[in-house]
Formats: sequence, structure tokens, C-alpha cells
Amino acid sequence: MPVTRRLWAPITFVTIALAACKGTEPFVPVPTSLHVDPSTLSFNSIGATRQVVAVVLDQRADTIKNASVSWSSDNGSVATVSASGLVTAVGNGSAHAVATTGGLSAQVTVSVAQTAAQLIKASGDGQTGLRGYALNIAPAVVVRDAASLPVPNVAVTFAVASGGGSVTGANATTGVDGVATVGSWTVQLGTNTLTATASGTGIAGNPVTLAATGVSAAYHIDVRYLTAVTPAQREAFDRAAAQWERLIYGDVPDAFANFPPETCGPGSPAINETIDDIIIFVQLDSIDGPGKILGQAGPCLLRDQSFQPGVGVMHFDTADVAGLLAAGKFDEVVRHEMGHVLGFGTIWQALGLLSDSGGPDPHFVGAQATAAFDRNGGQPYSAGAKVPVENCCGPGTQDSHWRETVFATELMTGFLNSGVPNPLSVITTAAMGDLGYVVNYAASEPYTVANVAGLRAQPSLPQIELGDDILRLPILVVDRRGRVTRVIRPK
Repeated sequence: MPVTRRLWAPITFVTIALAACKGTEPFVPVPTSLHVDPSTLSFNSIGATRQVVAVVLDQRADTIKNASVSWSSDNGSVATVSASGLVTAVGNGSAHAVATTGGLSAQVTVSVAQTAAQLIKASGDGQTGLRGYALNIAPAVVVRDAASLPVPNVAVTFAVASGGGSVTGANATTGVDGVATVGSWTVQLGTNTLTATASGTGIAGNPVTLAATGVSAAYHIDVRYLTAVTPAQREAFDRAAAQWERLIYGDVPDAFANFPPETCGPGSPAINETIDDIIIFVQLDSIDGPGKILGQAGPCLLRDQSFQPGVGVMHFDTADVAGLLAAGKFDEVVRHEMGHVLGFGTIWQALGLLSDSGGPDPHFVGAQATAAFDRNGGQPYSAGAKVPVENCCGPGTQDSHWRETVFATELMTGFLNSGVPNPLSVITTAAMGDLGYVVNYAASEPYTVANVAGLRAQPSLPQIELGDDILRLPILVVDRRGRVTRVIRPK
């Protein structure tokens, strides 16, 4: 009996202890289900975001707090998802944001259909243009969504609302930037309006109305002949003046001049009058015999506020005129030299528009000409700075013409190309705008930058070198009362 008592008590104790340990075993939650909230998302604007919550449940159907969940997207071009479940609309279409944990997964169905929410003016509103011509800047509008991001592929229709003008490219489509641009808008005299209507409903500001004012040409070139000219020669000057008056159409301030004879070179008369807008004296006389300098030109009087010329001279070598007329090139030479009188290449430095003068890479830095150079084939140009100016061929050519190896046939290089037209391009017209003139791009002649590489070793066409064609007279700068405020002495 004593033995029995000693064995029974320990057995009872162990049984109770084991039972106690079994009853306090900790609960380990195991992910058994996963769902996401919300399970579908719809976006109508790119860049919009929504937070998605992933809920993980254990074997008791209780939520597991701070469960580790990974997120991914099966179409990142439509929607992306962050590590915390923030879904962002990236592009139109459908995708899934997928949550994963412990072998479980759940997905959010995402659809993105960017919707136009607003139509606003982008550019080209409020312009003034020459009647009968297209405006310099083709009007454009931009379509945006509710998040103010651009909406592509929206049809926009442009229509003349008043003024009697006309458009080309009336049916446009927005690009990736959300912008739709009319092909061109030609205006008539007075107030002109244009509407732009985007397809779709519920678009704020739709349609948009743009306005422009059409004006008559107000710039006048007064050509005065100091020597006799034939009817054929006079017609060349008349055509040149008419073309430049279509390109430069805005009035410039009157200037009074009172100077003795030969102020503008040998043979020039006295000046005592109010000038509107420019006087150009023309002389046909001997310069240096045939085939050398064909003509020389430049201003001799500038306005002191704008440096725009008021008086200038064009001098042509009689030894070359007949041959140029016979070759059909006299018109081009006259237009070229008239451009110099108006300021092309002759007042660039005075206005701070020529960089690296005398160096290996002179270039014109006017904003209008640079933009026109890029728009008309020069955007890839990388052989130097823009816009490239002639860096060779002596005084009168260097630093005052477009670079022949880049521009080739353009009228305002230092060379005329035989057998082909030499167009007066919008790049030249834009450069005149940089000189302060009000210009009309649409009257320019068609042209694309000829040699973007700028490395052509030999000319591909027979050339006529214009030679030292800048007339280096002392240039008087005068105020509106005719008082000389400065004298520029070209080198």
C-alpha cells in the first residue's frame, strides 16, 4: 500500500500539467482568403489615381492586420500600381491590378477611357495680318481632360464665323499634346473670327472663338532713280519693291531728314523731307567691269529708336546688267540688294542679332528666324549654331548673308545659283521680323533648308558670286526731328 501511494500522485500531476499546456497553445493565423476593395475602377482622365485596399482573412475569417501584400499590373501602359495599392491611370484601355499574398491572389479590373472635359485656345488668337494672306501663326486649340491633361485623337473642326476669310485644313485631330491646329487662316480687311469645335458632349468652352484683324499694307518703298533706266530695268525694281512691300507691310514711324548732297554717297541728292517709310536711290553706273561686283547696296540713314532704315542706296554695275537681264537673273539681284538696304545683313550687329562676327561660326540669333529655320527643314542642323551666317568669301559677303553651304539656292546667300529659282524664303522674312518690321510670312516663296549637314564641299549648281555687295557708307542715325544722334561707320 505505501508503494501505491507514492506512484499515484506523480501520475495525476503530469496529466494535469499536460492538459494545462495543451489548453494555452497560441493561435497562428494563416491567410486563407484575399479580396480587394474596390474590385473595379473606371477612370476618365489620364493621371487620375485611386487607392485600393487588400483585405486578407485567416482561417477564422478574421482580418489579418499588416499582412504582407505584393501589387503588380498586367498592363502598365494603361494603369500602374504602387506598393501600397495606389492605382494610376496611364493610358486608354483595360488592365488589372493584382494583389498577391501567401499563394493567394485577387485582381482589380481597371478601365481607362480618357474623356474630353475642356477646350481652350492654345495659340494664334488676336493676331493682325495682311488682308488676303494667311496669318503668320495658324490658330490652335487644346483639348484637356478633367485633370487638365491633354486628350489625343479628338476631332476638331475649324470654321470661319465672320469677316469673309477662309481656312485650309479645317478638319484637324488633336495630337499627343492635345493640340489641334488649323492648316491656315486667311483674313480679310477688318475683324475676322474663327470657331473651333471639338467632337463630343459635356466639353466646357466648346466651341472656342478666335479673333484676328486684317489690315492693308502700309509700308512703302520709294525708289528714286539717279541715272537713266530702261523700261525692263524699271520693271525689275517695281517687282522687287512690290514683293518686299508684301513681306513687310506694317507702317514704321516717319522720320525727318535734312542733309546736303552726297550724304548717301557720290551723286546722291540733298534730302529735306519727312520720310515714309524708306527712300532708295538707284544708280546704274560702272563699278569694276563685268563679272566681279554686280551691285552694292546698303542704308545711309537709320531711325534712332528702331534702327530701321529711312534712306538707302542701290548701285549696279552697267557692265553686268545686260547679261543678268538676258539670263533672267536681274530681278533676283535687285531683290537681293533691296533686302540689304532694308537692313538684311547691314544692321544685324547694331541690333545685337549677329553672334561670332568674324569668327568661324557667325550666326543670326533672332527668335523668329531661328523658329522659321527649324520649321522649314533646319531643325536637325548641328554643324554649328543657328541660324548659320556666311563665314567666308571676304568683306561684303561674310557676316551679312546666309551660309551658302547650308542654304544653297536661298536668295539671301552671297551667291546666285544659275538655272534654278533663288527663293526669298520665310526664314528671311522672319529675320526681317527680328529687325522690328511687321512681316507677312505667307508672301514668302516656298523653300526648305537645302543642306542640313552644312558640310557640302563643292557647289552642286553653277553660281554667280555677288561679290562685295555691301555698300559701306557712314550711316547716320537720326531722331524724328532729323537730328543726328549717332554715326555708324561700317568696317
